[in-house]
Amino acid sequence: MKDMNELRNKYKALYDIDGVSKEDLDKIENELQIKLPSDFREISGFYSGGIVGGIDIHSFLFSEPTNFISETIRIREAVGLPNRFIVIAEEAESIIVMDTEKKPSIMWLDSVEVTKLEMQDFISKPDVWEDFSDFFNYLLDEEEEERKY
Repeated sequence: MKDMNELRNKYKALYDIDGVSKEDLDKIENELQIKLPSDFREISGFYSGGIVGGIDIHSFLFSEPTNFISETIRIREAVGLPNRFIVIAEEAESIIVMDTEKKPSIMWLDSVEVTKLEMQDFISKPDVWEDFSDFFNYLLDEEEEERKY
């Protein structure tokens, strides 16, 4: 797990701080019937979703039309996404999910393989990160690299 102060400072150098309250995080947990990982909760104190490193992470805020709560519920209903997963982002023909119970917790896989999350018998090997802080650090590194050019 990455150092939170380092991630906060790295993020602050690139963006304005825009976090989510503890009450909103509790509401998310209740709505989705999950327990958010501690690193996700900490990062949510200064980041509430949006584009980082070229990836449009679903908003953590209920007020946004496309937020990760509504998208997670939509995918759960459409394909039977196991309840321990949260849909973080949807990119061209791929999906990024967070497993709230097991590690590695972040998986970026082909959209058609989302039904294989429980058994993890993927045809194409997904990109994985141990936890959300590692994934968030990856996105910040991508953003820093992109801004050089």
